[in-house]
Amino acid sequence: MALFVHFRGEEGRSTARAWSTARAPMRTADAVDAISRVIGPHIGDTMARAATIAHCRKLGIGERVVSGAQLESLLERLGSGLNVFVGRARSSEVIAEVRRALAAREEAAG
Repeated sequence: MALFVHFRGEEGRSTARAWSTARAPMRTADAVDAISRVIGPHIGDTMARAATIAHCRKLGIGERVVSGAQLESLLERLGSGLNVFVGRARSSEVIAEVRRALAAREEAAG
């Protein structure tokens, strides 16, 4: 089970992040599916999947498993990109929803 911590980021915004050491490795395909399902309604299914896969490649995330630390990097990048489409506040909400979806998938698998 992943633990979430809140902290004040840039410009005093409150941000939630998963405690990456608590997150077990997950199959990359499962992570991509969970992320794409949540982001898809905001930017389109095809773009959500393509962006997630492209960022995985850029971050060196392998096709088999993704670690908690790699997921954190991926979510940071996707969140930055979402800012353009939905704004900062909504982007933070969407990424929080992605975190919940990943945690639920992780819980169901474990």
